[in-house]
Amino acid sequence: MSTACFVLTGYNNTRVYDVAKLRDLCHQEYRARLVLVTDQPKPQDAAAADLVIAAPLSPLDQPNLPGLPGLPGLDDGSDEPPPDAAAVAGQVAARLDRHDLRPIGVLPFSDRGVVLGAHLAARFGLPGAEPARAALGLDKHRFRAVEAASADHPTGYTPLRSLVVHSLAEFEAAVARFGGTAFVKPTSEGNSRGCQHVPDLAACPALWAALQPYHDRGVMVETLVTGAREYSWDFVGGARWLTEKRTTSGRFRAEFQQIVPAPLDEVQTALLDQGGAHVRQLVSPSNGAFHTELFLLEQGVAAVETNLRPGGMHIWDLARLAFPGFDPWREWLRWSTTGAVVHSRPQAQAVSGIRMLRAPRDGVVVSVPDVAAVADELGIPLHDGELRAAPGQRVRTEIADNAGFVGQIILVADDAATLLDRLDRLSDAVEERIDVDVDGRVGRGHG
Repeated sequence: MSTACFVLTGYNNTRVYDVAKLRDLCHQEYRARLVLVTDQPKPQDAAAADLVIAAPLSPLDQPNLPGLPGLPGLDDGSDEPPPDAAAVAGQVAARLDRHDLRPIGVLPFSDRGVVLGAHLAARFGLPGAEPARAALGLDKHRFRAVEAASADHPTGYTPLRSLVVHSLAEFEAAVARFGGTAFVKPTSEGNSRGCQHVPDLAACPALWAALQPYHDRGVMVETLVTGAREYSWDFVGGARWLTEKRTTSGRFRAEFQQIVPAPLDEVQTALLDQGGAHVRQLVSPSNGAFHTELFLLEQGVAAVETNLRPGGMHIWDLARLAFPGFDPWREWLRWSTTGAVVHSRPQAQAVSGIRMLRAPRDGVVVSVPDVAAVADELGIPLHDGELRAAPGQRVRTEIADNAGFVGQIILVADDAATLLDRLDRLSDAVEERIDVDVDGRVGRGHG
């Protein structure tokens, strides 16, 4: 008799710890195995999943994806065809059959695994995104095209203008068209890589040079949104909540803080919830997980981008802490087996948050503090904390993307004001105690 399994398509960055968490839930809740499909298996993958299958995923940097009715597919100009997701799904199915495994749920866990996950779900008759629309959660330009083509946006929803450029001249022309300022990012990339503020036309040559890895596939130039606050609409199986996001300022934009639930009034909550639900309908309402980033404007909302997978930076773990009795991971497994969408808003009994930690100055790390000891010294209850920077590692104060931080802290409090105060005090204290050798001189703190 075949053994039930869940199929997880990829994971972003270092989130192998979430793979292991899902494996344990599969065992406990369904007596099923967890199969991880990834294009470049790593040694730690075998320890986190019951079976690892190597297979090509949709490349983030090659948006050569099929078109939708009325919308062309995108061609990156490469002579090499992209992996055919339906054919890869067939290969994965054959491997599962050889291992006598029977899928009961498909879980697209990385941006690059979304398209393959949709094809696998369709192949096995399981819940999932429509294969023809799944790429909308991967390719930012195609999402903007669908958004622009819609004639039925809710009141207060503002589509953002965008253009894809392939040369410095096109880049400068696009920035000029948008009034001399803009926001620029790769068409298909994650982890905030390449996201930059264009302050004026004079900055274009240097910014274009910095975006060199993305020239061939195209770079998106969008209207620069100023004075807005950023949130995410997080959704799993019908349950949804709003997360407050904070990003770095300056040339690069990377996320450094998430707060669950977002401290908002009823009007703001309704606007953002309506915006997130609208994006879900535009993209693929049959998908089970969404992480849609939104701007809260003075007069409404605008979508930053959408992702058809769980949010990063421990957002689902923060939800478990803020909403007792609610577990997004369990809800995702439930939805993937039944397809049932149970609309709900989990009720908060606490406020949880994560703060990413930065290096105090450029140089080489000499020593790092014990985060738990610093928290204890300040009398701050620490849920979790770690420093990834180690002695001998070179660090920089400028954060170019989400991978540039040196650690993180996670706290829980009764209210948002208390939580933010504790995040500020603990992060400052930890960062000040990171010793960095700058040209032979050991220094602490932000210089």
